[in-house]
Amino acid sequence: MEQTDDSLRSKVMMKIRMASDLPAMAETVTIVNKFKSSEDTSISELANVLLKDYAMTTKILKVVNSVHYSQSAQVTTISRAIFLMGIEQIKNIALTLMLFEQLQKNSSQTEIMDAIIQAYCSGVIARKIVADLNDVEEEEAFICALLHPLGKIIIAHTMPEKLAEIRGVAAEQDISEERASASVLGISFEELGTTIATEWNYPQKIVKSMCHTSAGNVGADAEESWKLGAVATLSNEMSNVLASDAERNEKEGKLKGLLASFSADPLPLKNKNIEKLVSTSAQDFKQLATILNLNLQKSKFSRKLDQWSEESEPSAPETEVFSFKTESLKTVDTLFAAEEENPESIFSKGIQEINTAMLGPYALNDVIRIALETIFRGMNTAQASRVLFFVRDVKRPQMEIRIGFGSDVKEAKQWFIIPVTDPEQVKDIFNLSISKDNDLIIKDTEAHDIKKYFPPWYRDNMPATGYLVLFPVSLNKKNIGLISIEGSRAGFPSITRGHLNYLRILRDQTVMAMRQSSR
Repeated sequence: MEQTDDSLRSKVMMKIRMASDLPAMAETVTIVNKFKSSEDTSISELANVLLKDYAMTTKILKVVNSVHYSQSAQVTTISRAIFLMGIEQIKNIALTLMLFEQLQKNSSQTEIMDAIIQAYCSGVIARKIVADLNDVEEEEAFICALLHPLGKIIIAHTMPEKLAEIRGVAAEQDISEERASASVLGISFEELGTTIATEWNYPQKIVKSMCHTSAGNVGADAEESWKLGAVATLSNEMSNVLASDAERNEKEGKLKGLLASFSADPLPLKNKNIEKLVSTSAQDFKQLATILNLNLQKSKFSRKLDQWSEESEPSAPETEVFSFKTESLKTVDTLFAAEEENPESIFSKGIQEINTAMLGPYALNDVIRIALETIFRGMNTAQASRVLFFVRDVKRPQMEIRIGFGSDVKEAKQWFIIPVTDPEQVKDIFNLSISKDNDLIIKDTEAHDIKKYFPPWYRDNMPATGYLVLFPVSLNKKNIGLISIEGSRAGFPSITRGHLNYLRILRDQTVMAMRQSSR
């Protein structure tokens, strides 16, 4: 007895929802999506969530700084990335990278990797398509095109045998894989993708862009989501052509036909050179693949794309003095490009980033966030658990946490409140630092000779045995704040004199930002 479409659909959705890794991904998406772009506190909280995964933080920053995103000086902190691109853009980039990272884990299937690799290429093509359109953001086009085939990617991940069956049905009946997917699964790739994306609370703009949008349905007054849908549809259909087994000339003809069909308002693509569009997309895609550590060697799609990237425009004759190429000649920016991040590079880049931010209009909280995030990431090797910035309450004699990075920051805001005492009656380590304007380092908070100087409210709540570093923040010889760094005792030996000098510079930059903002 044949199963009904509803029966097939229910079984497919149940299998996907029960996949061991996808429920965890859904939870992560829900957590990230709760942050609202209109709330200043969301910036710190989102950055803090992303910073918990050091490898993912590095990957997000690499993508932000790649040729695909960066239009300004190098971005070295999540806080600065959010300031430049907006919280929604960083959320979408982070969620997409997290999703694709999760799908790649523990997967020996070439099908899922090829689907992911092709999706990334579609995203790059989408950016190229909208590069000269004023009303479509390149980053949004990239993300929407990347997630457009989500349904197909999830099937490749959870049921690769079904994907093979779908392709067989498509070839046998001479229909699209989209139509074949509905026949085999009881639900199309498109409906599957939009259903999962909706359950995971992806923005509606992205969910709508997953729907196949024909050129004729997009008028000059169409909603932005429909325009994004058209770009996502076009770029994915182009990548499908590139993935096919057709000859180069036949592919060119199909690609030109696709561009022609979409070359009307609001997508004026008539003057696009198809060879240049594909070849530059192929080159940019390979750079992105390097950034994301995508293994292209076993990818069928990547091999088919090679014929386009290898035939890029010939370079100009080498007649100029510096037209030669040699590994011995490097620019300052590229000399250490491949060097792994270390505390010194994180600190120095963060300091430079603050300098860049302060050259233009800036919000004080943005500079403070960059400084604190730089401290938190730079002190990673010293096992820093929490970095907090306190400010004086204008109405009460106490200091409260304004911004923090690390573990249990939200909880700490409830109890980590420093009562400011009379300078003549100082009895605790915090007020000593504040009243004397002294930088203090406690290498072991459990040491008998120092423990008595911690107030009871701190001893009852402080993290496990570790170190504490305090940097008071003073303006015009008047204390207005405090930077606190807590970490594991095992990490203290990793702290060098150079690290402490960087910390002082970052504190001083914070003071300078405060001075400028008060003028």
